[in-house]
Amino acid sequence: MKKNKTIFFILIALCFFASSCNKKYTYVEEIIDKDYFGGEERSTKKPETIWAKNDTSAYIEAFEKFKRSQYIYDRMVLDGIPYVDVPLGFNLYTKDGIDISNIEFVSRKWWEDFYTKMFNNLFDTNTSGHESNLGKIDSAKINELLPFFNIRKDEFAPDGRIWYTPKDAPQNVWVNGIYLYFMVIDGKAQNLRLKVQYYANDWLFLDRVYFSIDSNAYKYTPENVKRDNGRGGMIWEWFDEQVHRDDKPLLDALSNAKNAKMKFVGDKYHDIKNITEDQIISINRTLELYYLLGGTL
Repeated sequence: MKKNKTIFFILIALCFFASSCNKKYTYVEEIIDKDYFGGEERSTKKPETIWAKNDTSAYIEAFEKFKRSQYIYDRMVLDGIPYVDVPLGFNLYTKDGIDISNIEFVSRKWWEDFYTKMFNNLFDTNTSGHESNLGKIDSAKINELLPFFNIRKDEFAPDGRIWYTPKDAPQNVWVNGIYLYFMVIDGKAQNLRLKVQYYANDWLFLDRVYFSIDSNAYKYTPENVKRDNGRGGMIWEWFDEQVHRDDKPLLDALSNAKNAKMKFVGDKYHDIKNITEDQIISINRTLELYYLLGGTL
């Protein structure tokens, strides 16, 4: 009996701690209320509570709710269901009653585009009339990771692809480095890529790389190595390859490594470079964001 009481109080304490880490917000959706006789009246739905770490996270969740309501409305109209309430917009209030539905933050447009495309694609592809099982997206975690990336839309790509590259990735190829990056099309991550750069004063004519990661060995053979040289006798060799399923063990080990280094091997010579803690953290972040945005291996 005493043990059960102890467990009970621990659970109460955990619940209190979890709620204290989040702030309370109130989501109010504006609608056009249609009745059986064809009448229409501007109204609001029953307020809903949102718990979030901050105003930005609360807005992202509220916007997702609103796009979900629009999706449900479109599906019901498509299925011929009459007297459906039309979602018009929403207000989001803090616990002090301040409306933050017009809040400004750096990634706001990105999130609005992301959910708009996601629900549009869902509507286009799911026309069977059955209820869709749309998973919960960890928007708070994605928003936490986004500031670490440069996000650039390819203005010449007809598919509207957007590239996500770590901000700490080398800006030039004449620098030693290793990093991952990927692209997003219609809100879904794909084409995860591994870029490795070797910079020195002697040619290796690089054709393979061996990794030593926490005392475990891995081999990577690139398909296409590029080379160049510059003033002062310095050379640089690099490859930029799409990652495949067979590469997953290497990436998983690298993203969680405590100690890691690369052995660059050419036709006659080799050289060893350490993989820094910052590079490992960057690889970990990129993989995490890639998976959160729907990417797979």
